[in-house]
This record gives sequence, C-alpha cells and structure tokens, in this order.
Amino acid sequence: MANVTLVYSQSCSACPAAKTLWKGLRIKHSFSYREVDILSPDGQELAERHAIRATPASIVDGKLKFIGVPTRESAEKALGFKQDR
Repeated sequence: MANVTLVYSQSCSACPAAKTLWKGLRIKHSFSYREVDILSPDGQELAERHAIRATPASIVDGKLKFIGVPTRESAEKALGFKQDR
C-alpha cells in the first residue's frame, strides 16, 4: 500500500486543492494518507530532509514527488494505479 504525506501551510492558497485531491483519491484507492503542517516539528523535519521550500509538497513512499497541486492523473501514476479510460 502506498504512503502519502502532504506537507501544507495554513497560509497556502493552493493547499486546500491538494488536500481535496488526495482525500478524493483515497476514496477511490486504498493508501495511507496524512497531512503535516510545515510549521510543526514533524513538518520542519520533513522540510529539511526533503529540501522542501514551498507548499503543498506531496511525499509518496518516502520520496518528494510533487511541489504544488498534482493532476489527478500524475497523482494516480505516482501511486502506481492505472488511469481509467
């Protein structure tokens, strides 16, 4: 099962869209998902480890995959799911 961590900021205007995307995908697919505020201690550690300088940042299976809001198709691809045709 894939593991997604979304690093977000309270002041980020794009972060709500990223949250909506990942939560919607979670309804369709089974994967672990958590949200971490970049200003929290855990968020600061993730930002340092992955050199995150902007939010939203999506970490998939321990690797930084997206800065910004990914498309549904690219997010599903990163999770290893085939797109519906």
